[in-house]
Amino acid sequence: MKKIIFINLVILFSILLILELTTNFFKLSGLMGIQSGLIDKSQKLHYFKPNSSGVIFDKEVFIDKYGFRIPKKNFEYIGNKNIFLIGDSATFGNGVLEEDTFAGLLRKNFNNINFYNSSVPGYQIKHHLINLEKIKRFENVEKIIYFFTLNDVLNSANITGIKKEKKIKEGSFILKDIKLIRELNNFLRNKSYFYMYIKGKLTDPSKRWFTSINNFYQKNDLEFLNANFKKMENFSKNINAELFIVVLPYEYQTRNCEKNSLLPQNKLRVIASKNNVKYLDFTDYFCNLIKPEKYFYKFDPMHLSKKGHKLVYNNIINEINF
Repeated sequence: MKKIIFINLVILFSILLILELTTNFFKLSGLMGIQSGLIDKSQKLHYFKPNSSGVIFDKEVFIDKYGFRIPKKNFEYIGNKNIFLIGDSATFGNGVLEEDTFAGLLRKNFNNINFYNSSVPGYQIKHHLINLEKIKRFENVEKIIYFFTLNDVLNSANITGIKKEKKIKEGSFILKDIKLIRELNNFLRNKSYFYMYIKGKLTDPSKRWFTSINNFYQKNDLEFLNANFKKMENFSKNINAELFIVVLPYEYQTRNCEKNSLLPQNKLRVIASKNNVKYLDFTDYFCNLIKPEKYFYKFDPMHLSKKGHKLVYNNIINEINF
């Protein structure tokens, strides 16, 4: 009996190993997770630890002395103008090499400009308003470009390990309320390509996450954004910088681009117009693609793939004068 059990376990392990290797080889899914120790969570506002490096979404990342993402260790800013990029993990470029992100492409093709990518995974609009204070350290800041993702309106940091705020369960499902299941999910999403493939196929994370955030937009008037946009605009004017707000869509929206699914962007447009903010909505660029899902990270609600970053880069340089 023991021999039979052992043989069956070996067969099961071998099958799982083959499935894991096959899923990875054909890039059928991607890992998700942030290496422990990269982010300082000891304060109310979490930051990347300065002069650190680690792995995020299966890609090595490097952080400079300011806590900003850079292409490599000991990277030096040599431009004579400064532009700040603010945002969350979509702007940080989870799952994509730095040189292939839109921030990296800007850096590479406009080497007379310092592009400071100050984005941090889990940040939402209230965190950005606090983080603007970092910009005061720098002189000659010409532009601040805020890449807005739809979940920026929530009042929590959607990142594992942040304990000092009440966290909204965006895109969650009921089994994750069980501690053991939640911890197992957090482990496997950073270790197993096959698990991420099966989970993506069976649960459609993009749909779950968008449905959750769309409900928020439907039930709330978002008038609080008026004050937030105004604070950003006033801050930019005070340091003689131009503010641009660039809206990036969720993957699920681009599947059909119907009016109901674009409600969030329509509400944001109205609020931005009230504040005379330079507002750029990139949703249409994704909606006009033949296979928009290829421009997003595998089974991910809003993070971009390498192709997605290139698309955003091309439209940034068309819309904004550098």
